[in-house]
Amino acid sequence: MTNGVKRARLALVLALTVGPGAAWAQADDDGSAVVVDMPEPDRGCPVKPEFLPMTPMGQVGIERLGWLVHQAIIPASKDKFFQAGARSRSGVKPVPMDQAKKLGALDTTKAPIWVFGKEKSKACKGTPIAYWAVRMGTDEDRQTYLMAELAMECEVLPPGRLPGTPIAIRQKDEPTGCVLRRPNRNLTGKEMDGIPPDYAEHIPPQDCAAPECARLWEYFGVTGDEGEGAFDLTVSYLHRNGSNPCNWATDDLSMLFVRMRDSTSLTPLKPGGQLFGGLWDFNGPRFILSRDMGVLYAYDYQKLKAAPKAVRYGSPTEEDLIHAKRTLSPCKK
Repeated sequence: MTNGVKRARLALVLALTVGPGAAWAQADDDGSAVVVDMPEPDRGCPVKPEFLPMTPMGQVGIERLGWLVHQAIIPASKDKFFQAGARSRSGVKPVPMDQAKKLGALDTTKAPIWVFGKEKSKACKGTPIAYWAVRMGTDEDRQTYLMAELAMECEVLPPGRLPGTPIAIRQKDEPTGCVLRRPNRNLTGKEMDGIPPDYAEHIPPQDCAAPECARLWEYFGVTGDEGEGAFDLTVSYLHRNGSNPCNWATDDLSMLFVRMRDSTSLTPLKPGGQLFGGLWDFNGPRFILSRDMGVLYAYDYQKLKAAPKAVRYGSPTEEDLIHAKRTLSPCKK
């Protein structure tokens, strides 16, 4: 048997023995076969991820830029941070690291936190470095939330517009091949411009005749290479009464839709919420993400008939309730 045949047989044995996670290579100096590790294939987005919403530090009263990731709702029986009169007010207090676990801090030793930050960037690991007890809400609905400040191995956008909000998940393995897509399409309709037919068929009839009434609309969406994705639509009917737009009554409608690949129709998503992104992998869209009044909704793109995953991460404040109405009114207060 020649040396070349021996080396070929040895290489075949090695290739069959080490399995799909490794490969062999022939060294140049003596012709021997050497096992070389191959990179693992991308895992894609998790099938059943544990979503962790993120909140700007400034929103809860910490005077610096940055983000906090949701951990748990602290029950009243364990809330030692806001007592007596403090329970009727919003506020934020540090939580000692050794107490955080007893209050619901997530165990990241077995299942790390992975943060999706910038557009189309891969997830990076986030490690809790501080915990905070955040009291928020109105007299009718006020809760204390445990939130974690993270040291992150990647850059995220600073707090600002909702579409720039990061999202985190918790799982054992890094979600390689899964990326966050942000809204990348938008269109605004001027007064009485026709609403695209695929949207118009979902809008109830409204009596709005010019010049007494003006109809405005806009939509924005997050889409993939094949045009599939989600779209957020707002329509406002402005009933003119004098020259001051702040005196005009408005009828407003907001809806969230999804468009499947190779489809020309839109499917409404319930309960809706304001779109801020979606998770994509090599199979296309996996989850559509929206927020509404302190609740994160994650719609499974493969199971749109099922209710979305819902995670409550905050209680609306008086200011949130005042500005909850989404409208295209030109009134500037």
